[in-house]
Amino acid sequence: MSVKVFVLGRPGSGKTTATRHIGELAQRRGFTTCRLKDYDILYQMFQHDDGQNFRPAEYGGFDVLNLSVFDTALEQLEKDVEAVLCSPQTTDIITIEFARDDYTVALSTFSPGFLHDSYFFFVDANLESCIERIYRRLSNPPKPDCHFVSEYIMRTYYDKENDWEGIASDLKRMSGTSKEVTVFRNIGSLEELLRKASSFVESIISQELLLPML
Repeated sequence: MSVKVFVLGRPGSGKTTATRHIGELAQRRGFTTCRLKDYDILYQMFQHDDGQNFRPAEYGGFDVLNLSVFDTALEQLEKDVEAVLCSPQTTDIITIEFARDDYTVALSTFSPGFLHDSYFFFVDANLESCIERIYRRLSNPPKPDCHFVSEYIMRTYYDKENDWEGIASDLKRMSGTSKEVTVFRNIGSLEELLRKASSFVESIISQELLLPML
């Protein structure tokens, strides 16, 4: 049985660090993982775009001009997850990572039942901190997963402050899930984020992946 784990938050919030840590910890425990993120889908769309939906940004990034492509990317992301679920090779934990300005709207893009029995890890951080982190992680050549997101798109699209507790409540109502929905305010040290992510994935492993004692 595969467990779906959504890791959500603004670019620069720390969600990629949390996702990577969840996968690494699960693998060390002997479980198979698969990581899917909509950035890869959006980047492929950008590379094949004729200039109507995207434009190039600094440091190899891109800006989204037509916001409908965000929904298109989530539709493809769901198909990619379903392909993993239908594969003859079992994957224990599938992490699903994306950022949006309104998660209640974004999550409603998925088909009925897709969110059911999923786990959710929301990483929250204020806009200015996220922008600072995005610039701080720049390097040449770029590090894996350290994709540049322009200040323009951060301030015009990701500027909305989300009510994470309200979103969590909406999510449980929308999906009927009884699984864990964790909200972490990432305003402290990296160690705090990793400890929270570790506790989160250990809870999943104990509830979903370990055989009960006979």
